[in-house]
Amino acid sequence: MSEIKEMERIQQRIIQQRIYLSRKSLNSIEFEYDVLKIPLKAGEETSFELLVINHGGPTHVHFSLSRGIKDKLLIMQDKVYVIDEEKIAAIVRLPKSYAGAVAAAMAGSDSDSAKDRDRGEIFISTGYGATKRSFPVEIVEVEAGARARVETEIVPKERGTSGERELNYVKSKTRRKFTISVDERAFLSRLVVSVSLAILFLVLLFLILHTGIFSDLPGYLFAVSLIAALLFLFIVIYNI
Repeated sequence: MSEIKEMERIQQRIIQQRIYLSRKSLNSIEFEYDVLKIPLKAGEETSFELLVINHGGPTHVHFSLSRGIKDKLLIMQDKVYVIDEEKIAAIVRLPKSYAGAVAAAMAGSDSDSAKDRDRGEIFISTGYGATKRSFPVEIVEVEAGARARVETEIVPKERGTSGERELNYVKSKTRRKFTISVDERAFLSRLVVSVSLAILFLVLLFLILHTGIFSDLPGYLFAVSLIAALLFLFIVIYNI
């Protein structure tokens, strides 16, 4: 029973890479972890998140993969429009044919080529390719009976070289919040404007046809009728 609970806790932990845009300078791209290491058993799959935090103006962000991990990693949205913050899901799968192959190859003489098979790059470009950077992703095969450790290792920086952080299963401390995409926001704003104008149009139409309030004032009747017609025309054109 305790082993089942342990597995459930592991599944609830989320691997996350934070990507900061325009934090240090305009169009700059920074990563929370220089290297993302994902422990995974052969034949299984897991997911992780790319959290894009934009400190500058709204921009288009494009994701692409290097050849080494294209067959094992899938990014659910390769193009996003980021105003302030967007979360993108990704799925990693290690085929059953890899069971023991990585460990056996690493024990042999050709360890570098074995490591390269499960290591690749995720490329991030902003502003239609104006700025482009990448970070390495390494899939680490976990033995079937082994328990995944929950830790974050930090390799200190030396002589100006970039440090390497090893991210295993990281507990997500960010609160889940309901996010609305750019298209949904545009649709909602269009809907609010259209409904408001439609209500105003119906009120004017009711005053003209049913109340007779302008029957003795032809000039006012013409003006109100013209406004109602223009409102109707605007609603039609606005929603095309």
